[in-house]
Amino acid sequence: MKTCKIFLFAIMLFATGAYASPKISFHDLLAKSEIDPHSVIISREAAIAAGLPVNILTSERVMYDVKGIENNKVVYAVFTDLADVYNGGHTAFYDEIVSSFNPAQSRIDYGNGRMVDNTGGMFDPVISSARGGEKFLMIPDWTFDRVSLFSSVNGDLLDTAFISHSNPQLQSPKHAQQLFDGRSIVVSDQISDLVQKFDTAGSYVGFFAPVGGVNTAILDNIRGIRFRPNRNLLVTVGSGTSQNTIQQFDEDGNHTGTFITGNLNSPFDILLRQGDMLITNSGGTNKITKFTLDGTFISAFYSGSDIAFPQQMYQLANGNLVVAGFSAPSGLIMFDSTGNYIRSLTGVTGCRSAYLLGNGNYLTTNGTGVHEVDSTTGALVRTVVAGANFQYVSEYIPDLFVSAGNSSELVSDFRLHQNYPNPFNPVTAINFDLPKSGNVTLKIYDQLGSEVAVLVNEFRAAGSYSVSFNAEDLATGVYFYRLNFNGISEARKMLLVK
Repeated sequence: MKTCKIFLFAIMLFATGAYASPKISFHDLLAKSEIDPHSVIISREAAIAAGLPVNILTSERVMYDVKGIENNKVVYAVFTDLADVYNGGHTAFYDEIVSSFNPAQSRIDYGNGRMVDNTGGMFDPVISSARGGEKFLMIPDWTFDRVSLFSSVNGDLLDTAFISHSNPQLQSPKHAQQLFDGRSIVVSDQISDLVQKFDTAGSYVGFFAPVGGVNTAILDNIRGIRFRPNRNLLVTVGSGTSQNTIQQFDEDGNHTGTFITGNLNSPFDILLRQGDMLITNSGGTNKITKFTLDGTFISAFYSGSDIAFPQQMYQLANGNLVVAGFSAPSGLIMFDSTGNYIRSLTGVTGCRSAYLLGNGNYLTTNGTGVHEVDSTTGALVRTVVAGANFQYVSEYIPDLFVSAGNSSELVSDFRLHQNYPNPFNPVTAINFDLPKSGNVTLKIYDQLGSEVAVLVNEFRAAGSYSVSFNAEDLATGVYFYRLNFNGISEARKMLLVK
């Protein structure tokens, strides 16, 4: 991706003759941008250089999103249905769409930090105050280069910035996974060609894989990731020297070699089952391929026509699979455990992910948002978040890890609980357990690490405690609370929403 190339596009943007409409179809534009996100970056930067919007959302819930370049002009994907994206979706140049939306009733993103919202906040995310369980869902967001947190019970949005906007560390985050120790999150990023590491407070730690930083001979255009039981990390690779392979790294991020080569065609997701593993492919005949847990090819799992461009897979308790179908025929596609097609749920299309919520419905993502789907009828239940480009779903379970002095260990009777409710306004309860008597401090910090409150600073006997925290004088945002006890320390994150 060259700067001169971007400016050349900008200079020539309207200087040459153009087709009335782009030749590339909506279907092909989405597939191309999904397989090669670099093409999206180039087209967005060309739009920015020309002073054109990179994304437009109208009060009529139509979205225009820059995804390509044709005949030296940026091409917009036009989404007329934010759930069923192939319903009326088409491509257009800016001179075609400029008269089709009212700027006074639209949210216009110019991609350079300037966003004008004249929709009255129609697309502002709605954060739920109901916590609902101890297991959450992490979903990366390409639009704002961050990872959001959702309820695993009903799909409600809980935190828009579980891992906040972090560029250039995150440029197109695809898949987040929690490390075995529970203290860290790793995120695969397609554009930066790295698996990046963050702590559970959302702070950037550094490169996870490769440990030395970018090495496109190993990782280039990466997608889904998965930890093996031995704690090694598997990474799908879509481009470069290691194209169409699965690369493996140890638990410290050191490259151990190629895990799978052959019988893959633009791999996207990895699912480990009890006796084998499945990998989805965006190209080739075999849509889903089956390997042993050691990486030896077994057979094609599915090569039929009921799904095109499968992405994330989810295994149900009965062994059946729900597979996110990105290209038409699109939707949530159901298979039995041996690869026989069962049915399709098509209320949402352009799907990237699938997850069965505690309420019995499915949560899925596409290029326009996060959606809840009725698991029986396939109908759209609701759009949880609209106007952002969400990716794969993965579970996050808050850890109970604590540090003792300069070493690290699990202290079974010492626990700092997650505050409840969270998010909260303005009062929340913080509970903690002490295995024996000792000096205790419980302090609140803002995102900059500044101390904003001291809730406990005294000697306390062994037992369980509940402390109320009133944040009426603080602004909306993310805060941290840390418990120190006899040289042991643990911290957690909470969200104040007013």
